[in-house]
Amino acid sequence: MRDNGKDFHFPPLNNGLDFLVSAVTSLASEGGPAPRQLKYAILHLQSAAETLFKARLEMHSPALVWFDPKIYDAAKHQSGDFKSCGMTHAIKRLNRLAEDEGVITLRTVLNADDEALKRLGNLRNRIMHFGWKDTTVAVQALALPVLVLLFDFVHQDVLPYAADWEAERQMDEVRGQLKHLTDFVAQRQNAISDQLASHEHSTVACRSCGQYAVVLDGGASDLKCLFCGKAYGTGEEAVWGYIGEDRHITIKDGGNDFAKCPACGASAVAVLRTLGFPTGDSYICFGCGTDWEGICDWCGSGGYIVVDTDMCDDCYEIRLDNF
Repeated sequence: MRDNGKDFHFPPLNNGLDFLVSAVTSLASEGGPAPRQLKYAILHLQSAAETLFKARLEMHSPALVWFDPKIYDAAKHQSGDFKSCGMTHAIKRLNRLAEDEGVITLRTVLNADDEALKRLGNLRNRIMHFGWKDTTVAVQALALPVLVLLFDFVHQDVLPYAADWEAERQMDEVRGQLKHLTDFVAQRQNAISDQLASHEHSTVACRSCGQYAVVLDGGASDLKCLFCGKAYGTGEEAVWGYIGEDRHITIKDGGNDFAKCPACGASAVAVLRTLGFPTGDSYICFGCGTDWEGICDWCGSGGYIVVDTDMCDDCYEIRLDNF
């Protein structure tokens, strides 16, 4: 093997940013990334997130990168002979250091249960273990919130304490590519805005791209995401696809079907968030888009729940008639 005299050296911060540069460059490539580029973009973006969060911990204390900081050993740390904390633990530790102990300043809002990070992790797992099929635009849109989060985190909470010119150069690369990707997603969002208008409370997020662009109005038999084009089939098929389970197997194994919708008769009332109410739960029918107030404990269907009861208005009337 030829020796070119160059050492292999990637300190934690530069290593994480190298993964980030690779991911955003592929995702924002002109004409769209090729399938292989897209695969490695997701793998590298997941690696960037974990490495960058750990790099900030290591700036405070290398022991915090260990799963169990109490058994930290400097020699083993240098050789990589230890079990490190995962991304979830890294985020929780950063928040604890900032909020509970006040030993670091954290301007970026980090949430270990962040939906964008979860979607990225799930996609990474599918690629690594089960194979994967999706549209290019879906993956680009799914990745964008994580890219923005990491960009803000490095810019606000890492670089001010790092004094690293190479890291600054890497961030300049990320900044330029991120703008291309952000503009692309914004253009697609603008292109479908008229189709989403007046359907906010019956529009749910796509499982592939994460955009609120699946409109459930009208009992469509062929639901699809207006942003990335992912097809979901009928409402009753789509609602099971949303939770990643098979209806037949679930019910066979003793599980329950979804609540029935009094408006259209479909067993497809799910609890999830909508474009019109993204911060709380809605009880929406995938078959017709009706937005109910809740699930009746008496009949098990979606309905308008009577105040201070667990019953829909129909069941409440029947109960009153029996007295």
